[in-house]
Amino acid sequence: NTFYLDAFTEVIDHAAAGRTGARPLVSSMEFAQGEGRGKRMSFEKFKELLQSHNVDLSKFGKGNAKSLHQFYTAAVRDEKCFLQLKDHALHRFVELVRIHLRFRSAEGKLHELKINTEMTDEGRERERNQLLAMVMRLQDSGNWRAALERCFETKFGIPVEAQAGLFHIATDAYKYEEYSADSQTIPGIVSTYKTHIVFVTVKDRTRTELQTMGLPDGKEFKTQDGKTQWVWAQVVNSKEDELMQLLQKNCIDISEFTWQSFVELYTEVYEDSLSTIEVVDDQLVRKVRIVKIWLEANVWNEKHVLVIKTKQQRGRTQNVRKLRTLSMRMRALQNWTEAVSEALFLRLGISQQQQREALHTYLLETREEVEFSVSFPGLKTVYSICEVQCEILNPQDQRWQYIGLPAATDFTFSRQEPISNTGEFDTVITRWGWTNSDEMEHKLELGGPKGLKKPCPFDGAAKSTDSLESVDISRKKVVPPDPLPVSGKDELLIMRVMDGKCTDWSRARRAAEQIRSANYSTKDFYGDLVAAFPELRLYCVVREQNGDGRVLLPSLSTLTTSASRTGEDEYQRTIGALFCIFWLMRTHLDGKESFCFGLDLDWKPRTKAHFKEQELEAEYKKRKLFYEKTDWAAIEALFVGAGLLNKVGGTHDVDRTLAMLVLMTIHDVMKLDILRPTVGCGEFGGYRNGEPIGDHDLALSYVLDTCPQALPSFAGLSPAMQESIKFTHCKLDYNMGWLVQAEAPPGALFKAFRKVVLAGAASDRKSASDIAFYFVHWFSDLAGAEAFPLQGCEKFVLKFPLHVLSSFIDSFAVVWNLGPKTETEVFEDYLVWRWNNIGNANPKLGHTPTGTGAIAKMRLVLMAQGDSAEVMRHFLKLKKADREVLSQELAITGCAMQKFKRDSWKENGGPAILIYYAPALLQKAGREDPTGAMMILCEIFRQARSLWPLSTKQEDCDKTVMVRIDVLKELQVSTVMDPRPGIHYVLCRVSTQDAQVKIVTNLDMKEIDQATQRVLQFGGDSEDHAGCFSPFGRTRRSAGRLGRVTRS
Repeated sequence: NTFYLDAFTEVIDHAAAGRTGARPLVSSMEFAQGEGRGKRMSFEKFKELLQSHNVDLSKFGKGNAKSLHQFYTAAVRDEKCFLQLKDHALHRFVELVRIHLRFRSAEGKLHELKINTEMTDEGRERERNQLLAMVMRLQDSGNWRAALERCFETKFGIPVEAQAGLFHIATDAYKYEEYSADSQTIPGIVSTYKTHIVFVTVKDRTRTELQTMGLPDGKEFKTQDGKTQWVWAQVVNSKEDELMQLLQKNCIDISEFTWQSFVELYTEVYEDSLSTIEVVDDQLVRKVRIVKIWLEANVWNEKHVLVIKTKQQRGRTQNVRKLRTLSMRMRALQNWTEAVSEALFLRLGISQQQQREALHTYLLETREEVEFSVSFPGLKTVYSICEVQCEILNPQDQRWQYIGLPAATDFTFSRQEPISNTGEFDTVITRWGWTNSDEMEHKLELGGPKGLKKPCPFDGAAKSTDSLESVDISRKKVVPPDPLPVSGKDELLIMRVMDGKCTDWSRARRAAEQIRSANYSTKDFYGDLVAAFPELRLYCVVREQNGDGRVLLPSLSTLTTSASRTGEDEYQRTIGALFCIFWLMRTHLDGKESFCFGLDLDWKPRTKAHFKEQELEAEYKKRKLFYEKTDWAAIEALFVGAGLLNKVGGTHDVDRTLAMLVLMTIHDVMKLDILRPTVGCGEFGGYRNGEPIGDHDLALSYVLDTCPQALPSFAGLSPAMQESIKFTHCKLDYNMGWLVQAEAPPGALFKAFRKVVLAGAASDRKSASDIAFYFVHWFSDLAGAEAFPLQGCEKFVLKFPLHVLSSFIDSFAVVWNLGPKTETEVFEDYLVWRWNNIGNANPKLGHTPTGTGAIAKMRLVLMAQGDSAEVMRHFLKLKKADREVLSQELAITGCAMQKFKRDSWKENGGPAILIYYAPALLQKAGREDPTGAMMILCEIFRQARSLWPLSTKQEDCDKTVMVRIDVLKELQVSTVMDPRPGIHYVLCRVSTQDAQVKIVTNLDMKEIDQATQRVLQFGGDSEDHAGCFSPFGRTRRSAGRLGRVTRS
């Protein structure tokens, strides 16, 4: 039986037991034999209840014990505790919340509220010296927060709705205790106290609502008509005194510390464990551990590193001028792997599962830096820095979209951060960006740190703001349009948003017609764009409800996109892409200058005079170099191929130009989370009925297919122009870098692309034009990736390797032929064209190869990106068996019934093998030892072929498997050929489509599965493998070696 009674008793102060979330036992029995909860148990029956369980009633009302009547009245009326049978005896349970209410004085001393004295019913004063506490009632149901709110309201008259603004509850310091003892006030019954202990901080002691509590000065005060006297007692903290004595003993002048900085030091040492203080060589030293993370991705075959661009914190937006990667303070006893995992999740939102599956992480070095702290004057600080590299294995993976991949675009991430000693939280918004080696050099030219290893950017370690400056963006961005309100339901929100909106076709056609006119400026163009296309206002949607005012709302500065950017940033990027189209359509006028140098306050191209400041001189040189070295004729030819220009230097197609402007206007609107639709019926692009479409390109395609009228500018185009736009938004699965470096066979490169082309092309000419149209869109979208359209196309001009961009531009024309030609024919034409171009500059390379190894030679030259004649010389130095492997494997197309014309390898078989990062291996390791690098590729091809034997089946001939060599691509040949003792390289098949080279130890070798794994023997005699293109004999030899290694 369980009965709810009272517990007006002395609160026993006992150390926390550490439990959380305890709740009172709830009765499953009736009260007083059927009287029910609606009636009170009579006093007589209450006495009978106690007597029936052998409670001596004569002890009540004597000494400190309550009278029986007091016990009954308080208990039955207020239901503040319960009695329960335990071992045939009544036990009393009391649940309460004990509150450590604290504030810091002007001197930095911590004070805590306590009951000093209390008047008894007899009128005598009794000393209490007890913390603020509140007994919980039945209706609280274990909810200590409700009891806490009632405590402040009933004892001090502070309304519940005002409490959140006055007090901060430290939920991380919550404790729960249980303690049993004989009660002095309730004799004869063992009492168990279930105590919730919470720490509450006064946010601002100067608030007028707190004057009745003796604040801001911490004076004594009374409540309950003067019966209870309260005092703000100073919290005795031996650790604070110990810290102060330690500082003074070691000649640290405490008077130079603010009380806030002293509290910060105490907190980080004793509470947060983020630093330690110790004496080293007779000097007091503060030690801080930092993990610094180089998050790297291979984008367009260039290594990119993630860095901080801007940080918005406490109402200020700051531009980080120096190179600063992801870093975080480490806690005591935290190892570097735990710290890396925590930093990637808290600062970028990368889940642990994604870290395990898609990152390769290893420790680069551990070093120390020493300096005197700005926040703690006179205190020497040693920063122990763990430099860690995290490499993204597949930047093309769509899971990385939220951090700006695969396009290496900027993105933002927000997090909550506590404000020291206030209980408040600040929203920190960080804009991240990907920088490559060229951009790194540009930063160094502007006065940045020398060398790739930059000074450690301590997160919160130093308070100096030398590396930060306020962002002045007034000259970089255009003024965005007014917010676009919407009302109604959300079946297809974009329909509601655009309801009643119309395109101003006169302004739209004027922009398309006048785009090459000398009397038409960028400012005129921008004015026509914002007046013509209502879709531009989609980047600043607000919602209205029933005419009662705006109630929801992502505003222009807070609306987020799928890439974690703000709506304003996405708007600026869209305008930047449109400006790129405008400038490249008028390279015969001022387009090249505007593209490279940006615009001044009068919207005219900037000149050298605008870069007079010393810090801008290097930037001007880089802009000028791009202006002089870029092949503008090739870009113009791309626009001709896309049907935008009728011929080089000639007139333009107004309708097709208008379609491009519409495409660039709408192409990114579905990046806004709020606008993405839900599949209405059936299935679309792999999304089922009722599922929201997460992919922004598919989301736009869904709208274009199912309700094109939702986008009036698209709906008003001719059917032919609409089809060109739809083609551009198909999933083409095209990797430009694979073509430029001949990394992939034609099947992996072009199969998906050509399938889309053949499905939608009305003619070969239309096909080529639409492909070029796609590339113009791709080029312009990337050119406008920086959210500062008035600065020119900075992504290409300042932050993109010019030789890579040139290779991309050169390759566009090759892909236009997809459709009329097969994948293999297009790839072979590209290889021949590149060989001839390289041969013109390097006559030693010789004529375009034919016969055995022709395709291998051309692909290896493009992969190596070096002295082409030297590459061929080393290829011919390879042993016969190795040359045969490369010649045969690099000639397999991955397309059934397709063969290269110039190569003698004509057997039908598959799958083709794509060694991912083969170019990186040849460009780094191959620079010093080209022969050795090719031998490494040979062994990988051999072992991969033993995992995927050559087959003549249709599905195998049409297939390409990927072999990742991430762990090898940065190593020298000698390191791979002769690894450290106990280290082995193993090729592991991880699925039916791909494999990966892994490093294993002797211990791991015992777990090798011969069905899916192969030990790579880079140092073996390749002549042993002559004639072993079919892998069956080779498999037996590998198994023998594997057995010997295992037995060792």
